Amino acid sequence: MGTPMSSVRPRARPRPSPASRRQAQLGIIMILALISLVLLLIGVVAIIRTTDTATPVIGNLAFRRDLTNRAEVAIAAAKATLNSGGALYLETNRLQDSAANNYSAVRLANAQGIGVPAVLLSNKGYASAGYQCLPAGCTAGSDGVLMRWVIDRQCYGTSPQSTALAFDTSICAYLPFSGPRSGESQGNIRASGAARAVFRISVRVTGPRNTEAYIQTTAG
Repeated sequence: MGTPMSSVRPRARPRPSPASRRQAQLGIIMILALISLVLLLIGVVAIIRTTDTATPVIGNLAFRRDLTNRAEVAIAAAKATLNSGGALYLETNRLQDSAANNYSAVRLANAQGIGVPAVLLSNKGYASAGYQCLPAGCTAGSDGVLMRWVIDRQCYGTSPQSTALAFDTSICAYLPFSGPRSGESQGNIRASGAARAVFRISVRVTGPRNTEAYIQTTAG
């Protein structure tokens, strides 16, 4: 007879104690917390860098907007010389250059690549032409803002011009007149079919942080 085989039961593994399970959970939570902290730090650094970049950009945009508004002062000064009572209101006064009024009787050459008179971009050339600034003396005020401008009649040729060329539409740009000029009463309306000479007003305003703004308009 064979000997009966003895059944050997496998030894049961000991279950971890509640204390060891809590320690394992605390270790996982600490790892997750460290990962979350690192991600938060990365986000904070990104926000700080974005803020540091955006602040000067917003500041420059604010400066440019202010300079654009300041340019209206120079445009108003330029138009005042062309309107009734101004130094350049009479056509005979428009036939020759007038440095005191920042005026050229013929079209000024543009800077290469842009439609702005080259003399306006050069501080030295502007001063050599004898043009005026705001504030006077071409020295920026306490706010650091300085305005330069030029008025050039849209005529091709040389200055001074003769009276015979004053209304020559073959060399000068003119706009048809359709109503009274600004500031004129109904009793001073020009005859139908009359034309107005075209003048280009170009303004350059410089401000703090080397900010610049260029504004152009036309007048007649």
